[in-house]
Amino acid sequence: MDKLLDYPIPHDDQTERAVLGALLYDPSNVDTVINILKPEDFYNLRNKIVYEAILDLVEEGKILDPIVLKNHLEKLGKLESIGGENYITLLLQDAAPQSALEILAQNLKEKSIARGLIDIAKDILIKSKTVRDINELIEETENRIFKLSEEKSVAEYYSLGDLLKETLNIINELSKKETLVTGLASGFYELDRLTTGFHNGDLIIIAARPAMGKTAFALSILYNVSVIEQKPSAFFSLEMSRQQIAMRLLCQETRIPLRKVRSGFLTKDELEKLTDKALKMVNAPIYIDDTASLSILDLRAKARKLKREKDIQLIVIDYLQLMRSSRRVESRQQEVAEISRGLKGLAKDLNIPVIALAQLSRQTELRSDKRPQLADLRESGSIEQDADLVMFIHRPEYYKKNPTPEEEGIAEIIIAKQRNGPTGTIKLAFIKDITRFENLAKDYYQNIEESENKNINQDKSKISNQKENPLEYLNEEEIPFNLEEDEIVDM
Repeated sequence: MDKLLDYPIPHDDQTERAVLGALLYDPSNVDTVINILKPEDFYNLRNKIVYEAILDLVEEGKILDPIVLKNHLEKLGKLESIGGENYITLLLQDAAPQSALEILAQNLKEKSIARGLIDIAKDILIKSKTVRDINELIEETENRIFKLSEEKSVAEYYSLGDLLKETLNIINELSKKETLVTGLASGFYELDRLTTGFHNGDLIIIAARPAMGKTAFALSILYNVSVIEQKPSAFFSLEMSRQQIAMRLLCQETRIPLRKVRSGFLTKDELEKLTDKALKMVNAPIYIDDTASLSILDLRAKARKLKREKDIQLIVIDYLQLMRSSRRVESRQQEVAEISRGLKGLAKDLNIPVIALAQLSRQTELRSDKRPQLADLRESGSIEQDADLVMFIHRPEYYKKNPTPEEEGIAEIIIAKQRNGPTGTIKLAFIKDITRFENLAKDYYQNIEESENKNINQDKSKISNQKENPLEYLNEEEIPFNLEEDEIVDM
């Protein structure tokens, strides 16, 4: 290993001189090189000093020529350190032709990145001998490599014409779809209509007061994505055990109440049904992690591994306020802010949607209608700032002793913020006995829309003319998910 580290460091003095000479020979070349190379990309210290001086002159708006450069270096007291006027003359003699300049600059950039990788490898060798937290070292290494990878890409500009052509191609492809959903479908029709699905790189917050059904709602989405659509997903549960999560998913498939499954008092037919459905679900690509008090650093490392090995398309975290920061912070607000930024960064890095459940403050219960607002997001306003989509769960009947017929069994999903779409409220069925969310019957929404168009003020209990109850559901084959919940456990 020591012999490997003694291998010559990647660099090319002649190419460095050729690039610098080209800049002095024709100052218009600066625009080509400055977008690729930074001073630290030059290995030879003399060349680094010259490039920094060139950038100083460009920034000051001064003419770039050998005489001006010499005077500037002399003023800085660095002329002798590069070898005096003779070295500037040598740079002009070695100047590269304009046609080869961009390729030579890219070659220097690649050698600089290679040196960066060598430095990282050396640090790993040193730190591995005394490391206390191997996961922290892995995270640090991944971040450094990721930054090097980002440096390799060169910023480019695009004309509006090119962008419009690309955009029209995207719109044309979207128009061929039979559905409005262009992201991951939640399985809730009205929600997907408003959001067009969950999109890559988005941070989605599902927030509510305790017992409103946060976990139930998130698991329903997870079930639809991974059990029905067979798209890999990850569920990080900081509150419930992996066995509880698996049991709830199984109850969704079998439609047997969770309370009954946990009691053990099952009929022979129910036991057979549970066994048969479990065998069918065994290959569902859902990966569950129930590590308590998970840090944002640990989450990023685990999520990257799952993305690399399982190509997960969705991450769900239950819930945000139970996470902890990877370092010490002055206040809980700062810690939550760091976690929130970390989750948004994770969504962008992996290019997948990340759903995080969150608790709301008690302020919502001080208002007369009890409906949550963005200001109720607990402990940090940065959650609202970082999130692309914020949804609240509200059940009016929960706060009333005698709910009206139109409130009973109805859950409101309030879209309070959507960066790329409208806000609004959709309604889902909530079955109190087994705390399960499902789509309302199709004609429930159709009749509501008809009533609004005709401006008819009528009792909602009469909206569904074809069915006795607005909570009468679609055929079982049309409902890809359902969920059982305990009343005792925070949903």
